[in-house]
Amino acid sequence: MVTEQEAKRVKNKHSVRLLQEPGVCGIGVEKDAHGGFLLAIHLDASRPDAGSTVPDDIEGCPVRRVSSGPFVAQ
Repeated sequence: MVTEQEAKRVKNKHSVRLLQEPGVCGIGVEKDAHGGFLLAIHLDASRPDAGSTVPDDIEGCPVRRVSSGPFVAQ
């Protein structure tokens, strides 16, 4: 099980690269159903290639793909 601190470390280490992947809009750290933590990769649902190169696991930290839209600055 991944701790919040471990998930944040993985996020900080890989965010720049992940945000360059097709359709990746954002990255967050979320709790899973078992109390562990994971990376939530937000994907632009309008792009058919969104998330196609994102792995299921990064350095032992699970990845959840979340369909959303592109984020818009408010």
